[in-house]
Amino acid sequence: MSDAPARPQSPQKVSASHGGLIHEVRISWWQTDDWQWVVVVNSPDLGAVERRANDAFEALCLVREELEPRGWRLGVAGAQADVWPSGMARDQGGGLSAYRFGGVSVQEVVFTFSPVDPGTVTSLAEQRAEADRYFSQLGGSGR
Repeated sequence: MSDAPARPQSPQKVSASHGGLIHEVRISWWQTDDWQWVVVVNSPDLGAVERRANDAFEALCLVREELEPRGWRLGVAGAQADVWPSGMARDQGGGLSAYRFGGVSVQEVVFTFSPVDPGTVTSLAEQRAEADRYFSQLGGSGR
């Protein structure tokens, strides 16, 4: 028996924070016939936000770019400061998994849409800055 967490299935309900309150939202993701990824987040409190991109992680980032200025934070692992996918994970895995990094090494692989406490997530700008710092420490050119 494996200790690895089960891959989340779309759609699923996750927690999101807004105005100091926790709300339940539905998040869905799928790949289209033209190889694009679609991410949709909706709830009665925020309406529906849908974005498309070349991978699911980037589509999630585009959704977050719309929701964060409105004060929303989505409780998914792909929104945590120490999580970012590799190019290979994006190209070959659709951005459905990402690395949790720390220090000078990767700590674990997480699923982008795994539910987490929204209090543990950060803004997309802060997450990108953290990923850039991490990848530059490894001698890479960044994310």
